[in-house]
Amino acid sequence: MPSRPFMRWPCLVSLVLAASVAQGAAAPALPPPDEVMAMLRRVDTARAQGRANALDSELEEQARARRADLMPRLYRAWLTFPSDGCWNELKAISTLDPDNPWPRVGMGLVYIRWGLLAEARAPIAAALKLKPGFGPALWAEGLLLQAEGKPAEAEVRLREALAQLDAPQIRTSLAMLLAGIPSREADARAELTRTVEAWPEQPEALRKLAQLARAANDVRAAATAGEKLVALKPRDRDAHRLQADLWLAASEKVKATQSLERYAELGGVEPEPLALLARLYRELARKEDEEKALVRLAAAAPTDPEPLLRLAELAEARADAAAAESQLVKASERAPARGDIHVLRARLVLKQSRHQDALVAYRAALAASERRVPEAEAEAAELARHFRLPSQPARGTQEQIYNRVSMGLVALYMNRLKEAPGLKGNLKVQVQVDASGKATGVTVLYDSLNEALITGHAHFAFMDAQYPPGPDTPVFQYVFRPPK
Repeated sequence: MPSRPFMRWPCLVSLVLAASVAQGAAAPALPPPDEVMAMLRRVDTARAQGRANALDSELEEQARARRADLMPRLYRAWLTFPSDGCWNELKAISTLDPDNPWPRVGMGLVYIRWGLLAEARAPIAAALKLKPGFGPALWAEGLLLQAEGKPAEAEVRLREALAQLDAPQIRTSLAMLLAGIPSREADARAELTRTVEAWPEQPEALRKLAQLARAANDVRAAATAGEKLVALKPRDRDAHRLQADLWLAASEKVKATQSLERYAELGGVEPEPLALLARLYRELARKEDEEKALVRLAAAAPTDPEPLLRLAELAEARADAAAAESQLVKASERAPARGDIHVLRARLVLKQSRHQDALVAYRAALAASERRVPEAEAEAAELARHFRLPSQPARGTQEQIYNRVSMGLVALYMNRLKEAPGLKGNLKVQVQVDASGKATGVTVLYDSLNEALITGHAHFAFMDAQYPPGPDTPVFQYVFRPPK
């Protein structure tokens, strides 16, 4: 991997300014390693809790007050780990204080995080040369071995580091290493439990501990670790999402719902957790909240018809047929090949005596290739009989088709006239035909009869007819005038 470009000029200026100060005062003795590691934990905690700016100001004041002491500068650099600025400052400190192993350890860790493993070895080796057996340098070397794909050697080195310095950072690194080794999960969990007790403000360690506890079916321990993670990272959507899964595993539906609500409030838009939230609302009988969650889910998963189908079900349950149909139409647009959706709409509009719309939906269901409904064919046939549709569609010339359809319309009209002697009026329709002679649409232009059965018969009879094929896409108009 190529080396990263570094900001040399800021580094050089820093060196010059600091050198002029360092000439006037001797550098104080380095703090004990455990004290430095404790300060680095404080730095990482401030970053995890979003308080880095406040700590930076404090460290800046310390650096001004104790100019000969370079450790506040090192801690400030650690606040931006593993940035270019962090590396530049560590490099400057290593030049100003060549006997200090800490900046070299830091440079090695930055290189490891960048994936520049070859470059990481030299500063780590330099730190160990300055101070043989230096626990933090052994820690960095263990992480380097792990990054190089040498887990056994990495474990040995990390345990050597722990023997020199029992710091939570080193124990966490060992635990994370063990977590990735098959059959070592129990050891990893034990180490993580110990390290988060000593240093609770470790997001990744808490996340891994929760995952390991869940895998071991210790749902309470997993939920407890997840709670600590959420408390540490209250605006971390993924933390709330993980905690919801952990609460659900512990059969805590209400708490799982609260975690998912927070996930959504923070802008979470992944379909899976939003679907889980809607499902939990349903199980908790919170219908209004379920509807809101389904609307959000439908927007997050624009090709999934399922949230729309559930919205239709809820709308129908509260007797809002228009809203239910609207959701079913949207669902069928998302999944036009699903026969079950068309059947749902057909049955819904049939309850409203909208026989023509119902038969259109049934026909779409019969043409569908997925999730076909066995009863749909018989239900569609019953509607075809309701409209007195012929067993064979009309075909031939435009006039022949008109005559054939007119005969059916006259028969229907005469039959209805017995029930409604005052029935009169005209019906005018327009038929669009494609080049193959297949009707693509029937539009009512004028209807003073206002007889749904006759209008429906005309619609399907003209739609089913086979027109003369041709190079054009003609538009035909038919007028039905009842006999006097």
